[in-house]
Amino acid sequence: MKKNLTLFFVLAVLGLQAQNLSGFWVGTVMQNGRPNVFSYQLDLQQEGTTLTGKAISITQDGTASAEFSIAGTWEGGGKLVLQELTQVTPKGGGWCLKYASLRLGTTGDGIWVLQGGWLSDNCSPGTMRLVKEADSNQLDVGADTFVPEGIWTGELSQTDRSYEFYYELELKEGGKGFAKIMSEENGGFARQLLSWKLNENRDSLIIEEQGVIEKTDPNWRWCIKKLQLRLDEDVNRFGFHGVWEGRMDATETQKAGACAPGKVYLEKPILDKDVKASIRSLQTQTALSNQGRKLKLQRSIEVKSPELTISVWDNGTEDGDVITLFFNGHQLAKQHRISKNKSNYRVKLSGNENFLILQADDLGSIKPNTVAVSINDGQREQIIVMSADLEENGAVLIRKIQQ
Repeated sequence: MKKNLTLFFVLAVLGLQAQNLSGFWVGTVMQNGRPNVFSYQLDLQQEGTTLTGKAISITQDGTASAEFSIAGTWEGGGKLVLQELTQVTPKGGGWCLKYASLRLGTTGDGIWVLQGGWLSDNCSPGTMRLVKEADSNQLDVGADTFVPEGIWTGELSQTDRSYEFYYELELKEGGKGFAKIMSEENGGFARQLLSWKLNENRDSLIIEEQGVIEKTDPNWRWCIKKLQLRLDEDVNRFGFHGVWEGRMDATETQKAGACAPGKVYLEKPILDKDVKASIRSLQTQTALSNQGRKLKLQRSIEVKSPELTISVWDNGTEDGDVITLFFNGHQLAKQHRISKNKSNYRVKLSGNENFLILQADDLGSIKPNTVAVSINDGQREQIIVMSADLEENGAVLIRKIQQ
C-alpha cells in the first residue's frame, strides 16, 4: 500500500513538473477589502521555463476591461511566477499591474488549476484562481475545416406538430454518438444512443438512433429516428439539412408504433481566431453571474441591418420558464417569465460578431427551458429554437452580411 501511494505521489509531481502551461486559462481575480470580483483570462505560450502572452481583466458588470502584456517563469515543482508588464488597452493605465505567485494543482476531478496571491504597487493585494481551458466550462467552438465529429445543434420539426424541437447531435469517433431532443410541449428532454455514417463524398450523413437512455418523463414515448442529411457549407457554418422518419419507442404496456415524419436542420459554426477570443472573453464575463455554467453556441445567424428586433416567446406549453437574456454582455431581460405573448427588444450590432445568450433562471414544470427566438432585421425574420438549463447557457452568434 505504501509503495502504491509513493508511486502515485512521484507521478503527480512529475506531471506538475512536465505540465505545458501553453493555452487559455480562465477564472477570477479578487482584491483584498473589496467586494468586486473580476473575470480574468490568460493566453500563454511556453518555451522551456519562459512564458509570454497576454491577459484580459473584466469588471464584474462587464462594462470595463483591460488587456495586458505578460511574462512569467515556470520554476518547477508546481510554481509559476507571472507579471503583467504593460497595460495595452485602454491607453493611459489606471489598472493594477499585478505580480502573481501561483501554484499548479488539480482538483479531485483531475482539472488543472492555477491559484495563489498577487501583489501590485499602489494597489491592495489579492488572489486569483484560473482553470485550463480544456478542463473548464468553455463554449464549444467550430473549426475551419469540415469534420463530422463534434457537436451539431439545430431544430427538428414533425408534420403533426405546430412547434419545433431543439435537437443536438454529439458525433463520436468510430460512428457512435448521442442525440438530445428537447420539447416545447410535454415530454421535456430525452437522450439517445446513435450510430452514424458519412458517404464517400463526405457530403451525406445517415443517423440512426438506437434507443432512449435518459428522459425526464418516464411515461413519455419518444420517436426512434433515422435521419438522412445533406451537407451545406458557407463562410460562417457547416450545416446538415434533411428529413427523418421513425417509430415510437415501446414501453412495458405499449408496443412500438409509427411516428409522423419531419425535417431537421443542424449546424456547426466556422469561427476564426479573433471570434474565438471574443467568445472566451464572453465566457469569463458570464461565468461570474451564472456559477460557472457552460456556454454553448447553438446557431450562427447573418443579418443585413445593424438594427434588430429580437423577440422571445414560448411556442409550446406555458410551464413557468423564467429566463435572463443578454446581448453582447448587456442584460436585455432579467428573470423574465416566458409566455405565449412575444417580448420584443430593440438592439444594435456593435461589431462584426455579436452574441445573444439565453440563461435559465427557473426551469418551470417541463425541463429544460426551450424558447422560440425571432431575429428580425427589417427585411427578413429568422426564427430559431434555443435551449438552456441550470448547467448550460445557450448562445447565438449574429453577424452582419458584408456587402
